[in-house]
Amino acid sequence: MSNIFKGRAAWVFEDNFDVDLIVGVKNISTTDMTMLKADVMQSYDKEFKESVKSGDFLVGGSNFGYGHPHPQPMMVMRELGIHAVIAQSFAFPFFRSELASGMALITCPDALKKVSRWDELELDIEKEVLINLSTGERLTLDPIPPVILEMINAGGVVNYLRALTADHPG
Repeated sequence: MSNIFKGRAAWVFEDNFDVDLIVGVKNISTTDMTMLKADVMQSYDKEFKESVKSGDFLVGGSNFGYGHPHPQPMMVMRELGIHAVIAQSFAFPFFRSELASGMALITCPDALKKVSRWDELELDIEKEVLINLSTGERLTLDPIPPVILEMINAGGVVNYLRALTADHPG
């Protein structure tokens, strides 16, 4: 499986971003994808759902995912084609929850300082580098533990555990 991905920075969030704001607090208990899509990013960019493309990234500052780790915001982002979240750091409950769901969460200390909205990006997970193709800058990712990389490649914890137990039935 290739670990090189190209896409755009569909949105750049500041430090301590509460992901519930992506769909609005009123939607944190629904799993109705039509409702979630209708309200996604409405407080930020009413045209977001029309402008995001499959393979795009979200970029954030430190403590991305602050707050309660509700799954709805990232459910709709996956549905819209967001491939990964690249942030300076993640709130632990969010990180655990989203890694389990299969979202690639990549830590890059300079992400917020060196990436702007709609910049073209190339993410090389194996080489632990993010290249901002719009500016030519190469940003170093924090090391990705092998087990985390395996979970990302498997598409989440459930698929990772299925693969592990397939070799050891019973």
